Amino acid sequence: MLFLSIVSCNLDITTANNEAVPEEVQAATLAIATVPMFQPYAHPHPYELQLNMKKIKADVYDFELSMDLHNGSYYVSPNAKRDFKGKFTLFMDDTNKLELVSELLETPGSVEEYDPHPFVNGNVNWVRVDTKYNQKIQRISKEDFKVSGWVQFTIEPRCTLEKIPFSILYSEGEMTVRVDGC
Repeated sequence: MLFLSIVSCNLDITTANNEAVPEEVQAATLAIATVPMFQPYAHPHPYELQLNMKKIKADVYDFELSMDLHNGSYYVSPNAKRDFKGKFTLFMDDTNKLELVSELLETPGSVEEYDPHPFVNGNVNWVRVDTKYNQKIQRISKEDFKVSGWVQFTIEPRCTLEKIPFSILYSEGEMTVRVDGC
């Protein structure tokens, strides 16, 4: 035997002034209330790059680059032993204003893995987690200046070569970094 039960509820929605709300507004209100609140969120960009400059001592600074990855994105670490065109690389114009004091430090350090993809077909250090890069630089010039540079890498799986220009500025005793229009 099949029992069919139909339940109907008649909601009487009123405003703060005890005025009745028209049925079409009630229906719209009820429809909004049934939208699921916990849906997966896909970030609109595969990564976010943040640049920061911190003074360590007199003329030495820590240039920090933070790469936050979204939606399963990844790229080749600057520590990869093989040569890749899209390897994460920091470039700065030749200048007598600044000097690189150390190697680019990657935290956390990437781990070498084998990738059978035809474009790799060997070992590579993929960066698959949010990572910070620190480059110590020393200011040589006592005068105000602007030095240009860029960060370059291929973001996967989108497979696009990204080139983000930046400027390091020294003015009125402060050194700052800013991303130039991309």
